[in-house]
Amino acid sequence: DVSFYCLLFFYFRSSGINAEYGGLRFDDWYYNQNNDSDVATALHRMDDIDLQLRNFRGIRASQLAIERMIAPEEERWGDLTDEVRYVKPWVEQVKAENAEADAWDHY
Repeated sequence: DVSFYCLLFFYFRSSGINAEYGGLRFDDWYYNQNNDSDVATALHRMDDIDLQLRNFRGIRASQLAIERMIAPEEERWGDLTDEVRYVKPWVEQVKAENAEADAWDHY
């Protein structure tokens, strides 16, 4: 599991989206609601303030990329070990509920 996150961390740092300097957090970059319906359901269940902050970071990162600027040091993404995974618990809950529903459907 640690090696998987190290690989993701390497890809995150070397990706062309320049998320590290755009102020995105790891969960902003990793969990995309357009590609996974479980993530979309999880984002609807999140607290409103966390969702608003996620949207703000995405818009700000896009604006910084357009202007070819770098986010201030205090807004940049930190170390992977210090990152708070704020979307992951919600996604895991939705996936567990879907797995339970599938188990009941195939009982």
